[in-house]
Amino acid sequence: MRAITFTIAVALAMASSFLPVSAQETVKNLAKKASAEQQLMNAFQTLERSTFQMNNILIYSVVAERGGWRVLAKEIGNDYVLSGTVEDLRPGINRASASIRRSKVATEDELRNAETVLASIETLFELAPQISDLILTDQFDEASVLYKKEGRAAYESALTNAQSGVITSQKRLGKTILKIRIAK
Repeated sequence: MRAITFTIAVALAMASSFLPVSAQETVKNLAKKASAEQQLMNAFQTLERSTFQMNNILIYSVVAERGGWRVLAKEIGNDYVLSGTVEDLRPGINRASASIRRSKVATEDELRNAETVLASIETLFELAPQISDLILTDQFDEASVLYKKEGRAAYESALTNAQSGVITSQKRLGKTILKIRIAK
């Protein structure tokens, strides 16, 4: 039984190696498309991760300072955690944004989602110094209200659109990989 299975497998492998040149090019093109879709998905995942990180640092800053834990350095009215987080996230977000704009496989919906995500993340970045200033002056309730009023909506919008981009590119990548497997 194993001999027959092995023989059939070898025959199929040999038959697939004799694909016409046009079919081989199709596999190459599909592989390029799969690579582009993977890059697009990675860019949306970067935006999603950055949204989580920025939101978490905003929430934890208010909660921790209210509880008496020092998250922010209270020197000269500056906070190093929030501004440092913004500066740490910005290069990755810029690379992800450029990658999405350059992508040849991104749909119009995905491009719109990316723009919405970037605008929402920028809103979170703009809130960071305002919340920081309120925290540093011990106005925890005002910082919390400001976050709930402006930050929560920006966070939900960014997260929803980033996840939508990840899911659509993931589905398309799966279909492309399936086509590659079938073509081989």
